[in-house]
Amino acid sequence: MQEYWIRQGETLLHCLDSHIKDEGGAVPLLISPGLSEPAENYMETIHALWPQRCIVLAHRGRGKSSAPMSGYSLEDHVEDIKAVVRFFNLQNFYLMGYSRGVSYALGYALEETSKLKGLILAEYPAVHKQMGPGWADQYLQTFWGNERGSNLMAERVVRGIEQEAQQHSFGPMLHQIPCPTLILRGTGEDSLLSKEEATRYQNEIRNTQVVVFEHTGHTLKESEFAKFIRTIRGYLQVEKKT
Repeated sequence: MQEYWIRQGETLLHCLDSHIKDEGGAVPLLISPGLSEPAENYMETIHALWPQRCIVLAHRGRGKSSAPMSGYSLEDHVEDIKAVVRFFNLQNFYLMGYSRGVSYALGYALEETSKLKGLILAEYPAVHKQMGPGWADQYLQTFWGNERGSNLMAERVVRGIEQEAQQHSFGPMLHQIPCPTLILRGTGEDSLLSKEEATRYQNEIRNTQVVVFEHTGHTLKESEFAKFIRTIRGYLQVEKKT
């Protein structure tokens, strides 16, 4: 596993790269994590998908990436992905977004459609959500698993997201995505992707497959990990090597 810090303006982005030396021309998978996730949250996924080359970034203000005082709009996060793509000189690669990372991935995909071989969108609708007044206070005080929100992201990052995130719908542009797209949706009460929203993806993106996880909600990658890996492996057509 290789660790990198990539400069995007004044921000340093932390990345992990499985960096399989004997790739045999394998197409890389770049992962755009959820709202507060560090790159390390995907270590188990990276190992389970081996020998697939996986690159995962921690968006600004998350994990080991630096946390600027401002710069938390959709456009700023899309620029993070662009910086990583440039650094690794990625061409014809797979891109996966999970949770809020979906909106960042969609923002990139709609600007750089020619670079993508495929797209995986997990547990989030085709929208970049605006965070309403008071969201930051609630997030900082709420426990997410065993961690309080204030331990996952610095207060200035959370308040920056609240102040700078503007509501944006990708729906009218989804038809512009030409690459095969995999949609992952949980059915539990905490799912952030409804059946109707998943159907919209399927109706608007010509080559789309929706896979439903019946026994979990938003945390499908943890709660149904084996199925999550099996589904992605099948989409990427990766054979597991022992």
